Amino acid sequence: MRYWSKSALSLYRYLNTMADTIDRLVLDMGKNSNSAVAPKYHSTYYQANKIMELMDRKRKIVNLKVAIEDAVSKLSPIDRRIIMLVFFDGVRSETIAELLNMSLRTFFRHKASSVKRIADIMCEIGYDQSFFESEYFGEKWFMAVYNEIVYKGCECEDGPDRSVVKQMFNEISRVNMAYNSYLS
Repeated sequence: MRYWSKSALSLYRYLNTMADTIDRLVLDMGKNSNSAVAPKYHSTYYQANKIMELMDRKRKIVNLKVAIEDAVSKLSPIDRRIIMLVFFDGVRSETIAELLNMSLRTFFRHKASSVKRIADIMCEIGYDQSFFESEYFGEKWFMAVYNEIVYKGCECEDGPDRSVVKQMFNEISRVNMAYNSYLS
């Protein structure tokens, strides 16, 4: 469960942008669905299925954001501040330790216990390993970060690698790429 919750935390700062991207894609698809320049094979049925696929992805993103925010709200003030500075704001470890007036070693201990506590809280409120596996196992944008954390031992202090972030946005917009190429 630790890897799932750490993956979710690492993605948190990108979730709003991802949801906004989906909203724009759905709006563009809706605007252009009956356009004279739309490809003939893009029937209303095809468009509706693509919009439903995008909205399901948005639901997953919103659920992830709610789960993280709910778990973070149950942390102690110091743990909440550490999690927010590290994962939400992307502040460097040295800066946080200095800001909180603690040694770097103490900061890393607090950070590790905060991440563990987040995983425990998520399980307590129903966002356990089976939830993450059923919701996000098939999502490439989530699994790319998960695999980076599990297999590369990434601390993701600065968030996921930029190539992983790019892959996340490409995966989300994948359903609209072919459509856009015909409109331009």
